[in-house]
Amino acid sequence: MFSCSMFAKYLPQLIMLTLLTIIPSDDLNHQLAVIRQILLLDSTTPNSLVEATQPEPPTATNKPSTDEASVAESKPKWTKQQELRRAKIASCLATYYRQPVDADKLRPWSIMHGLIGYGQRSWTIAAGKPVNTVEYLAANGAGDSMQILYLEDGKIQTRLGPGVQGHEGQLLAMFAQANVPATQPMTIEGESFTVQDLIDFEMTGCTSGKELTFKLISLAHYLDPDVRWKNHLGEDWDMARLIREELAQPLTEGACGGTHRLTALSYAVNARVKRNQPLEGEWLRADTYVMACQGHTFNNLQNSDGSFSTLFFKGRENHSDLMRRLYATGHILEWLAYSLPEKNLHDFRVTVAVDYLLDLMLTAPGHALDVGPRGHAIHALVIYERRAFGTSSDWSDTANIVKLPMTSKMTLPSATKSSIPSDNGLNNSPYKRSGFMRRR
Repeated sequence: MFSCSMFAKYLPQLIMLTLLTIIPSDDLNHQLAVIRQILLLDSTTPNSLVEATQPEPPTATNKPSTDEASVAESKPKWTKQQELRRAKIASCLATYYRQPVDADKLRPWSIMHGLIGYGQRSWTIAAGKPVNTVEYLAANGAGDSMQILYLEDGKIQTRLGPGVQGHEGQLLAMFAQANVPATQPMTIEGESFTVQDLIDFEMTGCTSGKELTFKLISLAHYLDPDVRWKNHLGEDWDMARLIREELAQPLTEGACGGTHRLTALSYAVNARVKRNQPLEGEWLRADTYVMACQGHTFNNLQNSDGSFSTLFFKGRENHSDLMRRLYATGHILEWLAYSLPEKNLHDFRVTVAVDYLLDLMLTAPGHALDVGPRGHAIHALVIYERRAFGTSSDWSDTANIVKLPMTSKMTLPSATKSSIPSDNGLNNSPYKRSGFMRRR
């Protein structure tokens, strides 16, 4: 039975999930804005948190750790369908692992998207030789003669624009998602720094009203949620304010259809969950919002072939263009694979999306897949493999590259490049609860 305290704890979430079905609106952002105003949750300061465990530094091997292997041994036996899916993931990741970014031809933006897929085990071609991608970016390695980092009065600065960072804090967010430690050495214009110096730079750059998505991803990873700081204007900032600023922004106007905004909010929530701290204030609002968006995605945005809408959260669409499909399904699955509870990762609504993405990528290696969408699709599969099966395959082992039957009922469209879909309005279908819940 639920106690009064437990009922009070989850009351805001129950209210929101109920309101989603009764507030009439064809505009998703308006609907969610009304719900935010109704909830009126306080922005209480969280209690003291335990120190975050520092991620392990990169290893010289490309093979999974023995810890991962021991976890896998404790897992239950998989069904034949799950074993096939597991083998296809290993084959797909091994296939694309042999297709690194060439820094002599592509710019730093592409190098970062080579990193997002394989993390600390990723590699790049520079001057015709293989190098570790983390070390290359940390040394301010150039891509097509362009660099992300520079110094001004001896302090780190970052470049924003085509070919470098598409968003403020993007490089640090890539490091965070690759579990690069704050102690990782960096070299800029011959001067020595660490990732911690880049963290300090991004903290001082927080500004109200601007996109803070990638700063939230990185700072939620590296900072204790209790930390307070001042930006370059002398204004007070903390994690709760970062979350509040992101929640105030329209989802559909966020980077890559809003998927990175949802990933940032999920990172912030998981940082609390991992420390066994209560979800309250802005963290509770973020958790409720993420769950609602999970429900909306499965109920209103998943196509019959398992893919997700090529309009992202604006409404259902199943465009025939290969890049749009890879771009949308890869990004949305990347967020879902990270944010859903592990117990739901073998649910049909998830596995049909995984199967679709696998079949698309395993059938398309001959096509010149764009580095950005490809990187996020790979990252989605890496996250799913680790969380759903408890281990990571050896991506460097060519023995994993085998021809396996297609699972999803899909017809591979022609490989064409096109612009990101324009704003064609929002879906008018009801916004309902999916039954997927975050772990508690």
